This record gives sequence, C-alpha cells and structure tokens, in this order.
Amino acid sequence: MALITAFLPMAGSSALLVVGYPLGIWMQANPAVSAPLFVAGVLIFCGLALLPTNLIGILAGWAFGFWFGLLLMVIGVVGSATVSYFINLRLTGDTLTALTERNARADAIHRALTNEGYFKTTSVITLIRMSVVMPFAFTNFFLAAARVPISSFVLGTFLGMLPRSGAMVLLGAGLSVLTFDNFNDVWFLAAGIPATVILIIVIGVMSRRALDRLTLETSTPDAQPEMR
Repeated sequence: MALITAFLPMAGSSALLVVGYPLGIWMQANPAVSAPLFVAGVLIFCGLALLPTNLIGILAGWAFGFWFGLLLMVIGVVGSATVSYFINLRLTGDTLTALTERNARADAIHRALTNEGYFKTTSVITLIRMSVVMPFAFTNFFLAAARVPISSFVLGTFLGMLPRSGAMVLLGAGLSVLTFDNFNDVWFLAAGIPATVILIIVIGVMSRRALDRLTLETSTPDAQPEMR
C-alpha cells in the first residue's frame, strides 16, 4: 500500500500531461460548470492516490485565476485528504501500531505523533505536509495508519498544504499559455526544504524524549521494596 500510494500518482501525472491542455481550455471557458467538477475530480482522483496535487494546482491557477483557483484547490485537497484518511484507516487497521510495538524507538515515535497533545500533533502534521520529502498520497496513508486524530489531520493538512498549493496556483495563474513543460519547483522547494529540516529536528527531539520516558517507565519497578 505504501509503494502504491507513493508511485501511483506518477502514472496519473503522465495522463494529466496528455489531457491537461484541452481540459484547461474547457475549464477556463466554462467556469460555472468546471469549478464544481474540478473540486469533485480532486476529491476522487487525489483521494484515491491517482493524481499528484502539484500539477493540479497549476491547472487551477491557469483556469480560474489565483484567488478562486486557490480556494477550489484547498477545498479539493483537504477534502481528498480526508477521504483518503478514512479509506486508508479502514485498510490498514491496527497494522502499523502492531509493528511499532515491536521496536522501542518506533513505538516512541508513534507515541510522540499521537499522544503528545493536540498542538504538537497538529504542528508535526503541518511540517510533514510542507516537507518536500513526503508525497501527498503517501502522507495520507502514513498518517491514517498511525491513527492520528482526525481533527489534527484536517487542520495540519490545511495549514501545511496552503503554501504548497498557493505556490502552484500562483505559478499557473502567471502562465500566458497553459503548459507543464517548464514546471518550476523553485517556490515549492523554497517552502519545503526549511520545513523538511525543521521536521527532522522536531521528530528527532520528540522521539528522543518519548523514548527516554518509555525507557524510564520500563526500568522503574512496579513496587518499591519496603524499608526496614
């Protein structure tokens, strides 16, 4: 499942490159009809890990302009992530939890992600979403398998995907002719690389603290001997 969610969107992007130009022309000429269909398409295709979000952002920006395109893009992305969350939650069950319980460090990282409070969990999810090393569909799978709270998942997805989506929509809105040939990741990398570095540091610190607490708990006897 992890491999599928990581590589299936690449195949979908190839298909989008073929139909993207005529589709964009039609969307720009028929905004009243194409806008809801665009959101529905993002919900379905991104929710099922069939398309990447970056190319779709360029399409939205070119067809609808920056502000309206960004609104539709964010609705579609957050909605598709939520759909994917519940699908993957059903498919994975307790598999990841059972696997992490076999390794102290993995279990500590899992606890850090799920049991460190709403703010910390949401912050880590936000950083994961902004990171350039975590594909959208794979992140949906991983977070669902980790059974993070749905409220943190939705808010972290919104906050983390907003700059990424905004950069792609802005790029599309600035094109005079719709083309994916000169796709430029400058803005994407500028926002994502710092987030990746912060993510590595944050997860490292949280996992170390969780592991230290876990080690302390397991090394502390359940009952102290009576003093004589």
